[in-house]
Amino acid sequence: MRVRKITPREAWKIMGFTDEDYNKVSKINCETALYHQAGNSIVVNVIYNVLKELLK
Repeated sequence: MRVRKITPREAWKIMGFTDEDYNKVSKINCETALYHQAGNSIVVNVIYNVLKELLK
């Protein structure tokens, strides 16, 4: 069985960004930079729900 690598667009979508966000940034960055930027981001929805549970 072979596992495929996700695309930079998929990485950005997993992190909660829109296609519009990705399209803007992909025009000025190389593929490696796009992976790094997605990996260094924080998923706002996850942080929001974690904090919401902690503050109950």
